[in-house]
Amino acid sequence: MIEQNRQPFPLFSEPPQFRRPGPPLYAQLADVLRQQIETGVLPLGIKLPNLLRMAEIFGVARVTARQAVQLLVMEGLLTARQGRGIHVTRQLPARPYENMRTSWKAMVKRIEGASVELLDAADVGDCPLLAAWELPSAPAYHYMRRVHIKDGVRFAYIELYLDRIIYDQAPERFNATTVIPVMDELRVNVSKARQELTIGGASPEVAQHLGIACGAPVALVRRYACDDSGKAIYAALVVHPGDRVRFDIDLVR
Repeated sequence: MIEQNRQPFPLFSEPPQFRRPGPPLYAQLADVLRQQIETGVLPLGIKLPNLLRMAEIFGVARVTARQAVQLLVMEGLLTARQGRGIHVTRQLPARPYENMRTSWKAMVKRIEGASVELLDAADVGDCPLLAAWELPSAPAYHYMRRVHIKDGVRFAYIELYLDRIIYDQAPERFNATTVIPVMDELRVNVSKARQELTIGGASPEVAQHLGIACGAPVALVRRYACDDSGKAIYAALVVHPGDRVRFDIDLVR
């Protein structure tokens, strides 16, 4: 069911399908939360739901939620204090990185023609992904959680936020196919765009929708696009299976 006018807690719009049998549930839940911290969806200082609510969100026992939080407290990523709640207190260390250039047009060509399995949608007032970039936001966004499929391959799990004004120009098209090619067809002005890629492990929910093993290597892409005013008109967190990602990089002396 597609719900409207609902503000989803970042990436927790439905309980992930934990792997059973598999690693202990608390370890799988800790992996989910750790990934959200690493990608900036759960930014420094944000308060998490209490243990009872967290157990309800993820469909686990309260003791499982407590064990997951305790593990991340031991890692220094969370603090849990009586009367103050559970907070993100440290981002994972910044990774060394290489700057690799591509273009918005090249990305359009890579993903055009893909079909979409829409998992969830909502009109929301803000975009939690923007906290990591400190970008001005649009007055409202249309949130979509979906799987992208091309040539029968489920090649991406994506959570995206699109400026509601842009979405309203072609809602049927945006719901039916990948968003960036539709933005290009509508001649949406993109003055600045950036994406960051890291390597991680598949969360239970991502693994379920991409048909891969929980914890399997994945490429985590955070992407945004801004208009002339600097406002973020598009932001997304994209997860690609590791075996479906390749980089061809020319090294120049």
